[in-house]
Amino acid sequence: MNTMHETKHGGRGLALRLMMMVALLAVGACDYLDPTQVENPRTTADDLAQAEEPTAALVPGLRAGFARLVNTQGVLPEVVSDNYSIHGTGLSGIYDFPALISPSDVNSTGDATGLYWHAQELKALANFVLDEIVPEDETATASAIDEAYYYRGMAYLALAENFSAAPLVSDGPAVPRTELLSLAIADLEQATGFGTQTTAALARAYRWAGNAAAATSAADQALGADPTFVFLRDFDAASIENTPWAFLVSRALQEMQPLPRLDFLDPKYLIRTQGIAVAKAEEMHLIKAEAALAGGNLATAAQYLSNAVALAQSRSTEDFIDDDPRLNADLTVRPRDAEVTIAAEPGAPFRSGLVQDRPATVTAYTVAGTSLDADSVAALTDETELWHALWLARQEMFLLEGRRMADLGIRLPIMNREIDANPNIAPGDPGTETVVPSWIPAENALDTFSPSSPYDADENLVETEVVMTIDMNRVLAENPAASPFN
Repeated sequence: MNTMHETKHGGRGLALRLMMMVALLAVGACDYLDPTQVENPRTTADDLAQAEEPTAALVPGLRAGFARLVNTQGVLPEVVSDNYSIHGTGLSGIYDFPALISPSDVNSTGDATGLYWHAQELKALANFVLDEIVPEDETATASAIDEAYYYRGMAYLALAENFSAAPLVSDGPAVPRTELLSLAIADLEQATGFGTQTTAALARAYRWAGNAAAATSAADQALGADPTFVFLRDFDAASIENTPWAFLVSRALQEMQPLPRLDFLDPKYLIRTQGIAVAKAEEMHLIKAEAALAGGNLATAAQYLSNAVALAQSRSTEDFIDDDPRLNADLTVRPRDAEVTIAAEPGAPFRSGLVQDRPATVTAYTVAGTSLDADSVAALTDETELWHALWLARQEMFLLEGRRMADLGIRLPIMNREIDANPNIAPGDPGTETVVPSWIPAENALDTFSPSSPYDADENLVETEVVMTIDMNRVLAENPAASPFN
């Protein structure tokens, strides 16, 4: 049986499994899972419905499910995109080859690569809360209901951003991402009482739906509420750690290695409990800039883009003692000296300041950072240069937040067990294969550069100029179809 969707009997079977999961996890002292009215690990759905405040008892479980979803968004889409390549054994090297990813490669339920699983689990639990519990719960507060709608909306949005189609009920057909976006928007519109993060999520969903007017309006509303807002999904010290942090900092192999021209932004998460940004004001400025660009308003777009850059550069930074030796998969040394300059592709100018000295104390941009200059961006008048700056800003400012893969147009397949268990989905059907646009280079060229190691056998720096194989921001800038607004 497919455990991530509602059963054909109104969700009661799944609800029972989910409630048992919530109650069992509550025993483990996780900060997120503390349903105070549910103490028995064999609690049933009916028992829960009879609790004094059943909706309130389930909200912590929704928060935990959302934390797991945000966690895996900070790993899987990052390594599939050109943000990070893989060194070590903790992640499959297949993710560096987008065209080769199959349903069996996303069959995980873990916090690193279980993106599909966690999106569906969160959606299913939110369905149970909103459809089964809330209608019978006189104690359900408006804030709790809004929060449940927000999480379900974010689950739909995660599916729409990262998959081309996905089923929504057990044994159901795969629903196209356009419909997933519509469902996300409907839920987020119901959840606006939850806070600015909901309005920001609506702006993102409207962007993906190609609705420039609605996206711009929502972005303006979010900025009007708080011009510097950041909404973080925090993690706890007991059971749900920041998974990107594990691969970037705590694990000895440090399996995730950034593109050399993004080296200065890594690591972003310095401790196990560090929050991952789910929404922030920079994104609102970038959505407005993209809408203006698509509408041919170049001067306005340049100003909005400059606003995003200025805000990112105003964010606080932290010093961090980084002992990452910066190794390639073959154990040769990647660029790790500030002396190294980087060209985004052959023929592009070499830029300094993109690589930090390591091992050493580095500057960490824990909310957002960028290599762009606000005044220079404001002065741009060429349309292609503005598009290039926009895509670069999105890549840099959303690093380790799971946004780049979707911007590149790559969509993952649904997990293998879904295909095997669902009689209405067969291999080759919508949603079952990785979608890779024609502008994505072959094999692992998203992550390659030359020389692959600018050091000799004794790890002495012998080459100070490193050239990326391809500048995907230039590629996106030259492909109007890359923007949902076009």
